[in-house]
Amino acid sequence: MVSDMAKQRIVLVSLACFSLTLLGAELPPPTPPKLPPFKPGMTREEWKKEIEQYREEYRQKNLKAIEQDMKVAAREAWKNLLRVTEGQWTPIEPKYKAVATLVREAHVCALGSGGLNQENFRWDKYSKGTGGNSAKALDEMTEGERKTDELIDFLEDPNSTDDQIRKKIDALQQVRENARKALPKAEQELAAVLTTPRHEAIFLIKGYID
Repeated sequence: MVSDMAKQRIVLVSLACFSLTLLGAELPPPTPPKLPPFKPGMTREEWKKEIEQYREEYRQKNLKAIEQDMKVAAREAWKNLLRVTEGQWTPIEPKYKAVATLVREAHVCALGSGGLNQENFRWDKYSKGTGGNSAKALDEMTEGERKTDELIDFLEDPNSTDDQIRKKIDALQQVRENARKALPKAEQELAAVLTTPRHEAIFLIKGYID
């Protein structure tokens, strides 16, 4: 029997493979940015900062557009895989999304970049949009993503105490535990709306149901 941990890894790998497949789709190339002009009275350092800010805003805008295109493509890919109409997909979609969200919450984490060098290392926070993903506002984050960013904030603050960090650790662990406990019910609710053996087989193979 596959363990819960192995099963959740299968689902995460499945999600990643699904995204990589969609990346092969034809997406319109982004419009090259027009850099802000050098204004009278501006120092070169100020101009450089303005350019960096503009480029980051441009990057975030394009990431949002690409992510939206991928969501639309993923939705169509699921419908094609299941061989369902829009009406048949409608009751399945929210149940599938609930399971996918809980799987991510059960193992919510943040990556980092910069190697092992302490001076160059930085965390990929959800609020900053690093790691190839667009930045998220607080109301766009899951509870686990917010708790992860909060813990990173305390890790990066040289004045944080061990007690403060411990409280954030406990909060993040509680989010993961709550997601793991809620997952079996969400899986059952997904299974309940699958009306054909084909649908059941696909979600079973992908690890969304038992």
